[in-house]
Amino acid sequence: MKKSVVQLYPQPGGSLPLKGLYLSHDGLAQVNEPANNFPLVYANFLTSIDGRIALKTSDEKYYRLPWQLKSDEDFLLLLELYAHADCIITHGGYMRSLSEGRLGNVLQLPQTSETEYIHDWRKQQGMKSNPDVTIVSGSLDFPWHSSLDNPTQKVHIVTGGHATLDAQQYWADKGHVVHRFGESNFVDVKALMSYLQLQGYRRVCLMAGPDLLQEMLLHGFVKYFFMTMSHQLLGGSEFKTMLNGTVLDKEGRLKLKKLYLDEGGSNIAGQWYVEFMLS
Repeated sequence: MKKSVVQLYPQPGGSLPLKGLYLSHDGLAQVNEPANNFPLVYANFLTSIDGRIALKTSDEKYYRLPWQLKSDEDFLLLLELYAHADCIITHGGYMRSLSEGRLGNVLQLPQTSETEYIHDWRKQQGMKSNPDVTIVSGSLDFPWHSSLDNPTQKVHIVTGGHATLDAQQYWADKGHVVHRFGESNFVDVKALMSYLQLQGYRRVCLMAGPDLLQEMLLHGFVKYFFMTMSHQLLGGSEFKTMLNGTVLDKEGRLKLKKLYLDEGGSNIAGQWYVEFMLS
């Protein structure tokens, strides 16, 4: 993709190629040794100016990523962030959406001419072709995806304390160990992070929803937060935003590190690509 963005912060900025913008991220790329502490966790969200990350109408059962927000540019940068990860964290809701065709597959890096440079970058870093996957689910009620049958990609299934024994046995019968962390429906993120540390992961990409993001922020596990903000107002009476629930204090304070302007993406709307560090 031959396209440039304008660096608005820090100054002096100037024009930079979009391709490779996040691969050169110094904070993520510098974590090269096996972790002696918890893995570095980073998250990414796509949102409208009025904070919509998902919408649904009154006759729809599930929330969906608004088609207006989707752009080739944002997806490419998402894959560049994905490429830094030793493991990604997703959730049962995503697995259901993937099975029903409401979302595309990001459990692996796509094999296309556009993404060949990202695969090459992982090889140069001495990383295997795809990160491992951790699926977090309170109910364990989600479908398996056949793309995870690749033996080089390890899959961890994690739940809280409310999953039934039958649900746990279902996955055991399929040859998958279920790790139970915590006594409530929510996974104990401290126990989860300790487990991921024991796996030797250095960088973990959080690709889950608002609930898990909130828990990770409350416990201080998120180091970097990336956001694509599409220059659109979407409205809608039934929507999801990046966070809900407990009001954050210092746990949610962000320090701006980078700000880029894309004056018009494949969806015509302009976009800001923003990188924050948790203070």
